[in-house]
Amino acid sequence: MHTENTRLKNVLGEIETLRMKRQRELADRAHSPWKRFTQQELNDEACPTYKNLLIGRSRRIPDRQTIIGIAEYLECTSGERNDLLLAAGYLPIQTELAGRALERALEWAQQTMKTLPFPAMIVTHTQDIKGYNEPFRRLFDIPPDPCYNNELNRIDLHFNADLPVRPRSTFDKTSFEQWESHAIHGIQAFKRNHALSRYDVWYQNVVRLAQKYNAIEKYDHKPDVEEEGERDCTQIILAGSESSGELVPIRYRQVSVSVGGRLYPQIEVFLPVDASARKVFADLGCPADCEFGWTAR
Repeated sequence: MHTENTRLKNVLGEIETLRMKRQRELADRAHSPWKRFTQQELNDEACPTYKNLLIGRSRRIPDRQTIIGIAEYLECTSGERNDLLLAAGYLPIQTELAGRALERALEWAQQTMKTLPFPAMIVTHTQDIKGYNEPFRRLFDIPPDPCYNNELNRIDLHFNADLPVRPRSTFDKTSFEQWESHAIHGIQAFKRNHALSRYDVWYQNVVRLAQKYNAIEKYDHKPDVEEEGERDCTQIILAGSESSGELVPIRYRQVSVSVGGRLYPQIEVFLPVDASARKVFADLGCPADCEFGWTAR
C-alpha cells in the first residue's frame, strides 16, 4: 500500500508539473486554444477521477489508457508521456529509434544499400535522407554536391522546384495529378504514422519544412482517394536517356524496406515499370530482372 501511495503521489506530481507548465506556455501562443489546462478541465476532458485523486477521495492509479489520454490532453512530447507512464508503473511507448539504436540501423541500411543495383535512398522518421547511391543521384539528377547527401529531406525532394525532381514529375496534367496524389497520401500517412509524436520538436520541424512549401495548406485536407492496399505505387518522371541525350517520360515504382525493427529508418528502392524506364535504368547499370519479393508501400 505504501508503494502504491508513493506511486500515486509521483504520478500526480508529474501531471501537475506538466499542467502548470502548459498554463505558463499559453501566454506565448499566437492563438489561444480552447484548453485552459485547469484541474477541472483535465478532470472533464481526460480523467473523470482526477479531482477525487487530488483530494484523496480516490487512491486508484488511473489505468494505462487514461494516463495516455492525460498525456494527449496535456500535449506531451514522447519523453513527457513516457515519464508519466513510468511514474504510474506502466511500460513506456517506444515510437522511434534514437541514439545508438538508430546509428546501428543506419549503418545496416548503408551496408544494405551498397549491395543494391537499383536507385535507392535511406530515409529516417524525420524524413531526412541519410544517404543515396549513385544510380539514385543520376536518375533524379541530384547535383553532385556533398551537402545534398547530408542535408536533403524527402519534403525538399518532392516540393522544391529548384531541384529537377519537382518540374520533371509535373510536366503534364497526368503526371501532375499523380504527383499531387502522392503528396496528399504522403502528408496524411506521416500524420497517421507519427500521431503519438506530434508534439515532439522533430515532428514540428517537419511540419515547418512542409509549410515552407505551403504543402500543409494545399494538401493536408484533401481526400486521399485510394485505399492503402489498393494504391497505385507507380510514378512518372522525365528522365535522361544516355543513348539519345534527351529527357523521356518513364514510369517507376517505389519499394520501402524497413530496418531496425521500426517503420523507420527505411531504404527506398526505385524499380522500372515500363520499357522506357527499363532502358533508362539499364543506362544506370541496373539489371534487366527487376523483381523483388518486397512489398511496395
